Amino acid sequence: MRVAILESIIMPAGHEVEFDRILVNEMKQQGHEPMFFVPEKFPFKVDYGVPVHELQGGEVVTYAGATWYQKLWRSIQREKRRIAWFNSAYELAKQGACDAIIIPTATYRYIKSLLRSKLKYSPVPVHIIFHGINPKEQPKFEKQAKRIQAYKNVKLHVITLRNDFANSGLTNVQLVAPPVFKPVYNESYIIKDKEEPLRIGFFGQFRKEKNLEPFIQAFIHAKFSVPVELVVQGATAKPEDTTLFNSLIEKYKHITNIVFRHENLIGKDWEEALLSVDAIAMPYAAERYRYHWGAMLFTAIGYNKPVLVSPELNPEVLAQFPIGCVIQSLKESDIIHALQELVDLLSTKKAQTEVALKQANEAYSHEALIREVLRGR
Repeated sequence: MRVAILESIIMPAGHEVEFDRILVNEMKQQGHEPMFFVPEKFPFKVDYGVPVHELQGGEVVTYAGATWYQKLWRSIQREKRRIAWFNSAYELAKQGACDAIIIPTATYRYIKSLLRSKLKYSPVPVHIIFHGINPKEQPKFEKQAKRIQAYKNVKLHVITLRNDFANSGLTNVQLVAPPVFKPVYNESYIIKDKEEPLRIGFFGQFRKEKNLEPFIQAFIHAKFSVPVELVVQGATAKPEDTTLFNSLIEKYKHITNIVFRHENLIGKDWEEALLSVDAIAMPYAAERYRYHWGAMLFTAIGYNKPVLVSPELNPEVLAQFPIGCVIQSLKESDIIHALQELVDLLSTKKAQTEVALKQANEAYSHEALIREVLRGR
């Protein structure tokens, strides 16, 4: 089947780029022919090695560097252009360019745009993927999902580990499990010297809500039975996040078993950093992680790394697969207990954890994602 990925989000790097890579590579693996439908002059960060069709309607509109007034104007522009891209995609589908279309990352606003476009009449299935719906968004999502229910070729897929739509009455919404993120550049694991300490890594986009300082304090005060090192990598997007991260580096630079990396790791560098640690910590105590799948958690699973997580971070995963430890609260004593439990797991329960990680990789496979999304075509 020829499947067009309709991508209109510009991203510097990271999980959105990798999600498109998952779609492309797994569709090829299953014998499909992926391609991209993108706005004109779309700046790909990765060469996916597939055909690209340009959509009419103008270039992507970004909010980068905009004032609040400019953002208001650009949001109107963005909506207008999205409708034009959808109209262009409809024309391509009508001409026989593809057998199905996937919109890989969407919000309820995309349904509103689609309803105002010709794409609702698409001759081929249009699969729209939502990366979780939180309680605040759910009424808006359900309202738009009901409006588009009459158009049988438009199918909505919510990536989630929960079922919050049991009483919605929606027949066009399918719940699918998240996929893991796996290494692409590195075929083999990094072999560590036996004398090296156990390494716990903290990775990804740094934001205040990720509760890094209480975690650092607990790590400093914890007593471990073996040498342990904490690797802290942070990429910062906002000036206030940059200031906070730099202040943490300055404050804790004298701690010899904490290594800071204030940089945006991409591609091979990102993979090597992840593969060089023994476990990955995600003390993100934010309620939204109950509803939106944690990309870092599914990266850890794909890289076969045990995890240390907050109770809010997709609790269904650890409930089914014993792949790490849970920090019960942000009290220092609870963080210390979880850290010590993780080190014990890395030291004495390695075989059991590897089995659980293998099972989790099978449950959250790329194959299952593509099969589930495309099955109803």
